[in-house]
Amino acid sequence: MLINREVGAPSRPQPVTLLLGPVGSGKTTALEAIRHDLGWGVVHAGFDFGRGDRPSTVDVLTKLAYALSSKWRNRPKPQFVRFTIALIAVQADLPGRNRHDDRDQLKTLITTFHGIRWTPQADELLTTLTDTAKATGLVESAYADVFRQAFPHLVRNIRPRLGKALKYLADFPNAEGKDPFDALIELNRLAHGTARDDKAVTEWLIAAFLGDVRENHRRMAKPEEKSPCSCDLSERRRHWHNWVLLLDDVHHAGGTEFLADLIAARERYVLHHPNDRDTHDALLIVATSGRWHQDWGTAWLAPWKPAASAPPAVRPVVACEEAGYEDWANPRAGELESPYYPVMLTPQPIGQIARVLDSGATTPKVKLAQLATGGLPSAIERIAGTLRGRDVREGARDVLTTAADGEQDPCYRRLKELGLTEYLDGVHIDDFVTAAPFATAPWLIPDAAQSRIDQPHVGRILTELRIALWVTAKNSAATTEDQAALHPWIAANLVSALARRDDGPTYAGQFQALRDDPDTAQDPVRLAYCNLALGDIGAVVRFFESEFNRIPHAEWIAKLHLVLHAPDDLPPGRKHAELYEELVNLDSACQPDGRTEIRNNIARLIAAGWLTANPFAVRGLDQQQVIENAFAALATTSHRPDVGALVAAKDLARRGEFP
Repeated sequence: MLINREVGAPSRPQPVTLLLGPVGSGKTTALEAIRHDLGWGVVHAGFDFGRGDRPSTVDVLTKLAYALSSKWRNRPKPQFVRFTIALIAVQADLPGRNRHDDRDQLKTLITTFHGIRWTPQADELLTTLTDTAKATGLVESAYADVFRQAFPHLVRNIRPRLGKALKYLADFPNAEGKDPFDALIELNRLAHGTARDDKAVTEWLIAAFLGDVRENHRRMAKPEEKSPCSCDLSERRRHWHNWVLLLDDVHHAGGTEFLADLIAARERYVLHHPNDRDTHDALLIVATSGRWHQDWGTAWLAPWKPAASAPPAVRPVVACEEAGYEDWANPRAGELESPYYPVMLTPQPIGQIARVLDSGATTPKVKLAQLATGGLPSAIERIAGTLRGRDVREGARDVLTTAADGEQDPCYRRLKELGLTEYLDGVHIDDFVTAAPFATAPWLIPDAAQSRIDQPHVGRILTELRIALWVTAKNSAATTEDQAALHPWIAANLVSALARRDDGPTYAGQFQALRDDPDTAQDPVRLAYCNLALGDIGAVVRFFESEFNRIPHAEWIAKLHLVLHAPDDLPPGRKHAELYEELVNLDSACQPDGRTEIRNNIARLIAAGWLTANPFAVRGLDQQQVIENAFAALATTSHRPDVGALVAAKDLARRGEFP
């Protein structure tokens, strides 16, 4: 994506690349890594929308122009002449009574800045311009200091090329064919008084900014022969790089508006200059977002929607490792084109988790961290202090749920750190905890869910979890329509907090409400999930025994896998081995007579698998062996010809990958 063109070729379009991930997924770290890799070899600038203020598009452009016009090694200095002159014209305090007087005043103002050596008088003039910009709303008050800092630097660079820049600024629809100074007076008129049109002013300024980018890139670009370039081109063909804008947290105020303004300006230029070799500007935008925006859903499938449910024209969002320019630029037949290119940040691999914990990748603590956090970088850092240097025993269930002396429940603290309630007025962390059964049930997470559960805030909470990118479609063999999964870190903390809460709705009461929902009653797999969450292992074993020889084993295993991931409220202080024996004995008590070998093995499989599936439980070899042996025994007693699925599941269990 860094390649703007090969030498001799026209420019090519560039996407607004969106790095997506929930809170704590490493989005800012990813941008910093990109910035470091670009170094001095690629012209780049950044803006952080997460500061808390609401910047206008002009605020962002001013900051970016200031950063881009720094000195870059082996290149001339960029000059944002058009943009700076347009800023002067917008901020000029013109009487508006006589066009000739306005022309003379504007011409004097521009030529004064054109030849200026900075003096106290220039500071007074800058103050006047800044006050005018604030009064018109062109620059937000919070960004006035940024404007004062950037403007003198930009003005110093407008001295050459003034005539060409003025001519360019007249090439804009609102100018209506006027000469450059009359066009700038029209721009000033749109920024003030009864003719005010903020949208038109912003369009004019962003067009000027992009025009400067095109001119500077043409003037500054040369084949990237000496820069630290790792572009993968056959025979290392000579090429020019794009410039790069690194925009952090565009889901905050002003971010998506800026992207929409920039994309609209690009589309207008392409429409009016179809034969220009520089039709496509040399800007690659890399932005991060912790939320999904509806504008992206026109051509891209939201991450929580299974690929099977996508309309023919909509493409699924890919992981970063699978992303590439051709994937964005060349949609398959029937797929929609899009100026956006959303990609998902992938979880931390187990090797990186091992390095954070200073431990081997195969140790129980590293596996626990991987399963509990789902590879979420901030969660790994959060529990690193607990796990680093600690002897974590196989079968332990309280390593991540025990609070330090005088400390609040660690699950509550972790949930608060995730900022779940930031966008939900009147909803508190306690409400999320109360809704844990509904937020973690895989058939309630998709936005197409038809559940009739009547619980306060549940609908808003489920919607927020999707938009905040905590929900991911399974996109694999599923037994529940539109199956998706809540991120394990938030799911495990929600359920653990509910199971150990002292007051309010209880774990058992909320899961009973989920079980008694009419939609659940009509689906035996959902019912088994709820029964297991409530500890009724006998009912669950009975269901899977009845299904074992009735349906294909691959389908049986898929159903089992879903049910085994039901939460539990078993005491975390008790070890796996004693709980396993208790569960097996509980099933034996449910049906003491007429037990088959199939039922005995299914009971062992469900007891061991359910305890093992808890993300906060430390997996061990003994558990793997029980699950492996149960699958092996079931394969020998099956009456069906498709026992290969059982053998494959046995192999997964041996490697510690089931459930």
